[in-house]
Amino acid sequence: ELGNVLRVRAGLGARMNRVELTANRLEDDNVNFTKLMSKNEDVDIAEAIMKLQNEQNVYTASLSTGARVIQPSLVDFLK
Repeated sequence: ELGNVLRVRAGLGARMNRVELTANRLEDDNVNFTKLMSKNEDVDIAEAIMKLQNEQNVYTASLSTGARVIQPSLVDFLK
C-alpha cells in the first residue's frame, strides 16, 4: 500500500512538473508574440504615408515611361 502511494505521488509530481514547464513556455510565448505584434502594428503613421506616397510616385513614373516607350511614332510606321 505504501508503494502504491509513492508511485501515485511520483506520477503526480511528474505531471505537476510538466504542467509547470508548459505554463512557463506559454508565458514565454505570450511575451514573444506580444513583442512581435507590437513590432508589426506600432507603425509611425506619418512615415508610412510618406513611404506610400513615394511608392505611388515611382509607380506612376514607371507607367508613364512605359507608355512613352511603347507608343508607336510616325517613324515606326514608315519602316
